[in-house]
Amino acid sequence: MNLELIELYPSPFSERVRWVLETKRLPYRRRSYQPLVGEAELREQTGQTTVPVLFADGELIGDSNAAVDWIETHHAAPPLVPADPAQRVQVRAVELAATEALAPWARLGFIGRAKALNLQPLADHFATKYGWSPEREASAAKVLRALLDDLTQTLAMRRYTVGDAFTRADVTVAAMLATVFGHPPDDLFALDAPMRSMFGLPCGDDPALAPLRRWRDDVYRSHRGGRVVPE
Repeated sequence: MNLELIELYPSPFSERVRWVLETKRLPYRRRSYQPLVGEAELREQTGQTTVPVLFADGELIGDSNAAVDWIETHHAAPPLVPADPAQRVQVRAVELAATEALAPWARLGFIGRAKALNLQPLADHFATKYGWSPEREASAAKVLRALLDDLTQTLAMRRYTVGDAFTRADVTVAAMLATVFGHPPDDLFALDAPMRSMFGLPCGDDPALAPLRRWRDDVYRSHRGGRVVPE
């Protein structure tokens, strides 16, 4: 396969696709994207305004959900979805909860922090790009906390999100939790201190969510296949 991934290294969406590619033991090239300065070039080359973007055997796939679907379809081993249809539906539901709810809601909190710290021009750029407002952030914080509490209660009692085996749902939830807890420890995920300090939300320090953070770090240790490093 001829695979190239345009990525933003700390992004949980980019990490999700990297994790799936590497679990499948697929060689791929990495190309870094930088917010703001790289946006015009990204749009010109791909027609996309966000990353990751996967070039797969001449096909352009500009969404992490579509990318992991493509990888699973074209390279099924080792499987990251269950054979049982009911469990496959559960995997899809958990993935969508993480990518379409957990991460976007947490991103609004990140933008609010960036605005409060006056991290310009990124704060205003992301606020415009993702439709941030104080009201949207406050509303999202309530439903995010409910989702995090449910995940904590569930994963405090089990090793995997669905069934008894590691699946794409575990990859996705573990990756997206960087938006809440920050990235895994340095022995698991290489990231310099200034960048590391930008991720995570105040609720991520709540001891009540500690079992969920431990679950995330345990999944990285057991299934990531080594320390994540930049290109």
